[in-house]
Amino acid sequence: MRWQEPARLAAAFVALASGLAHAEGGSAATPDGTLAFAASHYPDGDTAARLYDELDYQRAVQAYIWAQPLVGLAAMAEGARRIGIRPLELFVFDQLEQVNQRLQTGNDDVVYSFSYFDLRDSGPLVVEIPAGNQYGVMLDAWQRPIEDVGRIGPDAGNGGRYLIVPPGYRGELPAQGYLVRRSPTHHGMLFLRAVRRPGEAIETAVARLAQANLYPYAAHAAPPPPRMRRMGLDDYDGLTPQGLDFFRLLAQRVREEPGEERDRMMLGMLATLGIEPGKPFAPDARLSALLERAARTGRMMVANLEFNPRKPRGQMFRDTQWRTATGMSHYSQELGPRTEIDERAALFRFGFGMHKFLAPGYKPLVGKGAIYGTTYRDAGGRFLQGSSTYRLRVPADVPVQDYWSVSAYDADTFSFVETDQRRPSLSSLRELKRNADGSVDLYFGPAAPAGMASNWIQTVPGRGFFLLFRLYGPTEALYAGKWQLGDVAPAQL
Repeated sequence: MRWQEPARLAAAFVALASGLAHAEGGSAATPDGTLAFAASHYPDGDTAARLYDELDYQRAVQAYIWAQPLVGLAAMAEGARRIGIRPLELFVFDQLEQVNQRLQTGNDDVVYSFSYFDLRDSGPLVVEIPAGNQYGVMLDAWQRPIEDVGRIGPDAGNGGRYLIVPPGYRGELPAQGYLVRRSPTHHGMLFLRAVRRPGEAIETAVARLAQANLYPYAAHAAPPPPRMRRMGLDDYDGLTPQGLDFFRLLAQRVREEPGEERDRMMLGMLATLGIEPGKPFAPDARLSALLERAARTGRMMVANLEFNPRKPRGQMFRDTQWRTATGMSHYSQELGPRTEIDERAALFRFGFGMHKFLAPGYKPLVGKGAIYGTTYRDAGGRFLQGSSTYRLRVPADVPVQDYWSVSAYDADTFSFVETDQRRPSLSSLRELKRNADGSVDLYFGPAAPAGMASNWIQTVPGRGFFLLFRLYGPTEALYAGKWQLGDVAPAQL
């Protein structure tokens, strides 16, 4: 019968392959294409080399997933260095983040400020946080919060001086006058966002951030003035690099950072790929090709962890596709005896940075901080596509003290959708058309619905996109579930 033919052919193939291997002393492959030893049970022929190729490829893919937060933060600092920004210098997005200033899920309604540091050069580092409506965090090289700062930190928005101590530091420290925090890594970054309320000028927020300062504790008797660069409309690329550049940046960080006990096994695997402290990274043509392929696979795997998490995320709003922005259990990236490898990889593919207050189970911050909801799908569970037009109705009386917004991001880059419109966000800080009941209809698609250009974000046909809904200064009504946001739905035009 005809259904027996595939089985006969497979059996014949196995017999032929086995016979050839035995006759020639070579290696055999199984019908599914996997490698197999020859009849002698030794890896004869080219099997040994092919097995090493497979071993290196598999280790490189896992290294990519493991290193996502480490390389992600390094890429932000490297992007600044490439355009001439020095360590401890603030770079402020004083025109609000533009589509050519590329960050993973950035926000173009707040004024951003960043500064990167290397404690090997500075020693203990003073970080002065200005008073006012700022939210921020000091991150270590793995994007773990050394400390939240501003209104969500110990200074509570009143301004404060922090002292960041390098790993292994044994020198004297001041007994008072500073909030002392130890960093487990040398590299890190200060991230601040100045939140504007309706009617507040951008320049006012910039002026607040300009008061922040970073300098070595050794200079505390006569602190230098803050150094700040206004980004204006300048290009900036802080996205995680692709291909072999990912592993080049990983190798650089492994050389410069102290290894942690939790990472011993992965560091051992990286050494077999030529990535280890004290040695240059110089892959040959064979290894370079394997790493290029591993970077492509790893990038897709990490994105899939975000798009299709194995463990369902918490719903942001009842019976909707809106999900909470992180699946990590704790900002330390640890859960009992294990490190949350997949969860942190998904989070830091999605965005940059983590706050202590964002960890699930943390006490809600009423009237300050922010809550984020993400959706990749419409009401029917289908991924959002730039060729289609969708509507999102934002009910009246959004429970926030500061503002709400929705932003559209490219499903490949996780940065703003890039269109001729150059407006990837809509918010309560902007002039929007409202319905009679106070609700707002927002549209996403390649062309604006008639009369709704002010409420529309342009998307790119042929490219997927996703949405991030932000609520700054959420009130008790949000936590009590009294206000609900519905799903994104195909627009009926």
